[in-house]
Amino acid sequence: MSTPRPISDRILELLRDSKDYEFDALVAASPEFNSSDIYQEISRLSRAGKVTITRGVGVFSIRQTALVS
Repeated sequence: MSTPRPISDRILELLRDSKDYEFDALVAASPEFNSSDIYQEISRLSRAGKVTITRGVGVFSIRQTALVS
């Protein structure tokens, strides 16, 4: 049995391969975490400047912030 990865690693891994990720799709792609934990971690990553949240009508999308070298 594998050890679960930290939630932030999982979120950033999924975002790395996509321009935008809707919250519901992110939850569906991460069944090892509940939606509340994912929401809290996305909020934390947003405050840290690692992701950008775009709110739409009834949905919101998450995008990994471009890394500056």
